[in-house]
Amino acid sequence: MSVSLENRNVFSRQQGLSLIEIMIALLISVFLLLGVIQTFINAQTTYRLQESMSRMQESGSLALEIIGRDLRVTGYWGCLKDPSGDLLGTDATITLKAAFVTVPTGGCGSVVDKTMAYYLAKTSTIVYTIVNGVLRKNTNTQNNDLIEGVEAIQFLYGEDTNGDHAVNDYVIANQVLNWEHVISVRVLILITSLEDNLTAQPVAYLFNNITILPTDHHLRRIFSATFALRNRLP
Repeated sequence: MSVSLENRNVFSRQQGLSLIEIMIALLISVFLLLGVIQTFINAQTTYRLQESMSRMQESGSLALEIIGRDLRVTGYWGCLKDPSGDLLGTDATITLKAAFVTVPTGGCGSVVDKTMAYYLAKTSTIVYTIVNGVLRKNTNTQNNDLIEGVEAIQFLYGEDTNGDHAVNDYVIANQVLNWEHVISVRVLILITSLEDNLTAQPVAYLFNNITILPTDHHLRRIFSATFALRNRLP
C-alpha cells in the first residue's frame, strides 16, 4: 500500500516535542516543584512551632507543680510546734525546710529540735535556683537538675502584716518585713524554647516589670501560680 505525500507530512509533524514545548513543560515542573518545597517548609515550620510550644507548656506546668508541692509542705513538723527559719528567699532563689519525708517524733506541742535527724535529713532542706537555663533543686547540697529551658524565675512573697491571716501584699525579698509572717509565695517562671529561629524577628517580653528585647529568635512564655504555706495558716 502506498502512502501519499500529504499523509507522510502529517505523520512527520506529529513525531516528538518541539523545543518550546519542552521549555514550557520544564517551567511548569519548576513551579510545581517550588510549590511542593514551600508546602514542605511551611509544614516543617508549623511542626517546630507546635513542638516547641508543647514542650514549653509541659516544662512550665511541671516546674510549678514541683515547686508548689514543696512550698505547700514548708514548715511541716507533725504535731510539733512550728520553728522559725523554715522559709528564706531572694528574688530568684528560695530555701525551704520541712519534714518532707520523715515524720518528726516527740511530744506534741514541743519545739522542733533542729539537731534531730529529721531536721537535718537530706529531704528537709531544699533550695531552688536556676543554673545555665536549668531549674535546679538542691537537696541538702545534693544537686538535681530538673527542667531545661528555664530562663528566669521570680519569687514574690505574700506577707500578713496585720495578723488577720490574709496576705496584705506580694513583695520582693528585700521588702519582706518579717519572714515568719509570709503565708504564701507567688512563683513566676520564664520558659524559653530550646530551639532558635522560631520567630521572624526578636520578640520583646515583660518579666519582673522590665521589658526585654532579646537578640535571638526563641519563643518565650511566662507561667505563674500562687501557693499558700499551709502550715502557717490557722
